[in-house]
Amino acid sequence: MSSWFTRPFLALLSLTFIFAIAVPAYAEESSIQSSIQGRILELEDDFKTLSQAFFESELAATKTVETLTNIDHLARQVAKLNQSGDTAGAILLLYHNQPTLNNNIDNKQVFEFIDLLLSNNEWHLASVLYEAIEYEGDKSLLATVKFLFAKYHAQRHEWKQVHGLLRGITTELASENADYANLLNGSALQYLRQHRQAIDSYKKIPATSRYYSYAKLNSAIANIRQGWWTDAQIAITDYLASSGKDNRDEMVNRLNLVLGYALLQREYYRDARNAFRQVGLESRYTNRALLGIGLTATSQGDFVGGLNALSILKDKKTFDLSVDESYLLVPYVYEKLQQELTVSASYTEAMNYYQQRIDKLKQMLKSPIDFSSVTYDVSTSILISQQTSLDYGKHYPRSFLNNYRLLQKYASLAKNKTLKKNIDKSLQTHALVFQQIMKHLLELRLEYLKSYLNQSRYGLARLYDSSNEATQ
Repeated sequence: MSSWFTRPFLALLSLTFIFAIAVPAYAEESSIQSSIQGRILELEDDFKTLSQAFFESELAATKTVETLTNIDHLARQVAKLNQSGDTAGAILLLYHNQPTLNNNIDNKQVFEFIDLLLSNNEWHLASVLYEAIEYEGDKSLLATVKFLFAKYHAQRHEWKQVHGLLRGITTELASENADYANLLNGSALQYLRQHRQAIDSYKKIPATSRYYSYAKLNSAIANIRQGWWTDAQIAITDYLASSGKDNRDEMVNRLNLVLGYALLQREYYRDARNAFRQVGLESRYTNRALLGIGLTATSQGDFVGGLNALSILKDKKTFDLSVDESYLLVPYVYEKLQQELTVSASYTEAMNYYQQRIDKLKQMLKSPIDFSSVTYDVSTSILISQQTSLDYGKHYPRSFLNNYRLLQKYASLAKNKTLKKNIDKSLQTHALVFQQIMKHLLELRLEYLKSYLNQSRYGLARLYDSSNEATQ
């Protein structure tokens, strides 16, 4: 294939190798991204201060919080409030009953409380309980609380802290938590580019574990990063053959997608195409699999098969990178089929499509995007705004979005006027940073689209130039 064709293909590969538990792809941070991440860290500290102030203020203003001296009764009441959607009330109940927590710090219910606190970024009380457990000196209790804090830091992409907390504690954890800790530690090491150590961590997860498939996926990616293609292929194919799972399981689809692109890059086209075909039609990975089929079929010389897959993809009503790329690849296939008129029409269609997409994104950049109008897909770490998918999780932590939503909730509940003013001020800063994030993600997408538009123009110009030479 000519060099102009390979660029969208390589862009796609950068999107497919995604870790199983929200580990972003390796990329050098731009100065814009670094600046925004710095602001997010500042807001994280600001949120922790406001969260503590909110609950302490609410506790002082509320006279009806129940005093409970029995830890089991407290656990039931906290669970009841949380399940009814009154998470703030559940945390307030914990604040009020700190003496009961301190008197039962070795009770396993405390882990449920810490998990609830960390899930809502109530750092102050969670840290108080951590210190109490640390003072208690029980290795098993401390290992479990370190595990909970490691999960907390992982949400914030703080991988050094994750690795530090998990070092040497897995033997003190219950088996399922130990498996997850090894998976999380491996992911942290992988992000820190310590691939061999990451693989060693994954090897500790037994085949009977619910996290085994994630370990296989991450191990394969670690092998690919080091150029050990054969080891990656064997690991994935052996798991798929022995797991007994089909493509109703999204992990199976994900493994087949990674396998397909690994094989495609090694030019094992037939095996790659077969891997892509295993991805379910209703999977969140279907679009990328269709693009993979189009690429492998075309590479095999099966231009009709490639065109069929790309045409299905092109007709999708979503706007992700796979759909965007299909418009550029379709005229290339028509060119191979020697359908010159259709090639010209397809390039023109692609240019019109890219220009419309560029105009749409530029229009989106002109006005602030309301936070409540975007959708976050937890499974893919994608933000969706006006049907456009943006790769949020690759660049920024989910915790920022969670903090933003929690602050909105606290602003509506706060009784203290000074506190409410401070929360509103922080919300304004969150809104500003959110706009910077959206601007950054939209501009990144624009760069792809502009590149595809230029490649379409080049392809059409090259076609006309070849036609003119043929008539001379």
